[in-house]
Amino acid sequence: MVKGAVFPGTPFGPKLQGLPDDVEKAYEEARRCMEVNAYTAAELLCRKILMHVAVEKGAKEGETFASYLLYLESNGYVTPPMKTWIELIRQHGNKATHKLEFPEKERAQSTVMFTAELLRLTYEMEYLANQYTNLKKP
Repeated sequence: MVKGAVFPGTPFGPKLQGLPDDVEKAYEEARRCMEVNAYTAAELLCRKILMHVAVEKGAKEGETFASYLLYLESNGYVTPPMKTWIELIRQHGNKATHKLEFPEKERAQSTVMFTAELLRLTYEMEYLANQYTNLKKP
């Protein structure tokens, strides 16, 4: 228990629109993990979200994690400027998986925020663009 903290808190990170169901469930779970200071769990979920996105975009399920990242990059879902973000999510998720250390709040926050931006660019912007382009013209 953190002195002076109120639980449950507010989910961390932006609420996103247009996500596929499984991606949305994993992202919302990561946000809820942050509100209860479950930083390791949040980072593990963000790493898993990369796998969900790759499979949802056409990668074969059951492949290696590295193949999912390669799929996202080679199919244009990860642009050159985003490679640093994806590498950060991967590294933080790997530390959460394979190391006994606990991530600090700021590291977990960065992992969730970079994941949110990936999801925003991959799904939400297309969803919003479709809403605006499908508006009936007077």
